[in-house]
Amino acid sequence: MIRLVQISDLHFGREDPDLLHPLRAAIQNADPDLVVMAGDFVQRARASQFRPAADFMNSLSRPWVGVPGNHDIPLYNLLLRAVDPFRRYRRWICKDLDPTVDLGDVKVVGLNTTDRWAHQRGRVSERDVHRVGDAISSHKGGLTVIAAHHPFHHTPDIEKNLMVGASKALEHWAQCGPHVIMSGHLHQWLVEPFVRRKGADMTLQLHCGTGLSTRRRGHPNDFAVLDCGPAEVTVTRMVAEDREFRRSARTRYLVGDHGWERQGTQIER
Repeated sequence: MIRLVQISDLHFGREDPDLLHPLRAAIQNADPDLVVMAGDFVQRARASQFRPAADFMNSLSRPWVGVPGNHDIPLYNLLLRAVDPFRRYRRWICKDLDPTVDLGDVKVVGLNTTDRWAHQRGRVSERDVHRVGDAISSHKGGLTVIAAHHPFHHTPDIEKNLMVGASKALEHWAQCGPHVIMSGHLHQWLVEPFVRRKGADMTLQLHCGTGLSTRRRGHPNDFAVLDCGPAEVTVTRMVAEDREFRRSARTRYLVGDHGWERQGTQIER
């Protein structure tokens, strides 16, 4: 089994300093093979925020990979946003905006969904739809995990607009085989298969809340631990309570004849 940790929306510049050590300790205790950061490292894409964000990620002492979020490109510096929106991200976080990490049975495929011309809404390009689809198709017998900032599906209560190209991407990837999509952006937790119009549940979607931000939007700070095999995933939600991240729930999914099937959920007391 390959163990991944997913964190999201750290928002350095609006982080809760009392959670820095508990989050670091909880991730280190989980001892993952890879930490995946699903965007919004910082609040306002300033060097003074990227420095501590990079320091925190490196202090985990675990391999990690990340993708940009909409807060990781300048909002008020319109010239930089238009000409070179990822300059500071590339300097402090990573030059590769679409990183891929092959762990054998599990392949993590990064996807940059930010749109320099939109403040909140993301975008997935036609090129990326086919690039990720090819990654899923070529990894038969293994599990492909897509890491993106913007969700590909919203529940009816979400006011934010769904990103451009999301529905087309889901339809195409479902034809390529079962996969997992990690995302953030909404600051709330959700894990469930996404049901296609044709009935196959090939996408297991996991939205994490914010790991560190004080902008909780009525939800607790949390992160996810994923124990992954070629055709199974066990997702454990870790929730901040009394300045400590504790296991809240654990759900196991297996790939069946029609895609992802939930095997049961264990709620921690």
